[in-house]
Amino acid sequence: MRELPLDIDADAVIAVGRYLDDHAKTTAVSISEALRVIRRRVNKSRVCDMWLEEMIVESAAARKLALLLDNHN
Repeated sequence: MRELPLDIDADAVIAVGRYLDDHAKTTAVSISEALRVIRRRVNKSRVCDMWLEEMIVESAAARKLALLLDNHN
C-alpha cells in the first residue's frame, strides 16, 4: 500500500476494507457496485469517487481479488 495523504477520511478507508473483506473470494469485485455500497456507508464523506476507486483497486489487489472494471463515470 502507498502512503495515505494527511487529510484522509479514515471512515472511507475502513469502509473499503470491510467491503472487500466481506466480498466473496471467488467472484470479481465490481467497481460500480463497490462505489455504490461504500458511498452509502460513508455518505457524509468528502472524498471523491476517483479516490475511492483508487482505494478499492489498490486494496483489492493487495488482497489478490479479481476486479470487474465496470465504472462508466
